[in-house]
Amino acid sequence: MKKLPEDLAAKLLEASNQIPEGSGFEVSVDEVARMADIPRATLYYYFSGKEDLLDFYLNDLMDRTRIAIQKAAASEGSTATRLVAVMTAVITSFAEYPKMCLELPSALKASEDHAAFMVNVDRSVMAPFRDVLTEGRDAGELSFTDPEVAADAIMGALHMVSMKALIMNGTLDAQETADKVVPQLLNGLLPR
Repeated sequence: MKKLPEDLAAKLLEASNQIPEGSGFEVSVDEVARMADIPRATLYYYFSGKEDLLDFYLNDLMDRTRIAIQKAAASEGSTATRLVAVMTAVITSFAEYPKMCLELPSALKASEDHAAFMVNVDRSVMAPFRDVLTEGRDAGELSFTDPEVAADAIMGALHMVSMKALIMNGTLDAQETADKVVPQLLNGLLPR
């Protein structure tokens, strides 16, 4: 796949909102061209076919999420403050790109290169979580056993809560959701 101009990428991402739910981004290049109002020839110039287009959707959305998460992880404040910012950034990304939240499992299943996509997920989303968590543990601000398991558990919870809101309400209020779920994740379940 060739590097897309930002305006073309934006049109494709906007068109992704028209892809039917539950499809796992399973649409033809011709359908996407119609939804995005982009000439078919232009899409075929940048994409070799449907799988290439699916990889674009998965990786582009993941890269946009990575930027938000890395910015939050690099923000000022204590580890707990930055962890709150990272979790809020994830929820905000799901609110901005609801298809990523809703279709990610199905799209991953449909992708021919699961391993490459999981490497991108690990690099884009999970590494910043692990870094902030490990920094907090090393500073004595956080307590957990394994940063990989902790990061996976947090991401799983954020994904599930966001997905439920999108399915049940048709929308996701990122700040309201973060205000409810982030303190629970940060503080745990046991009384102090």
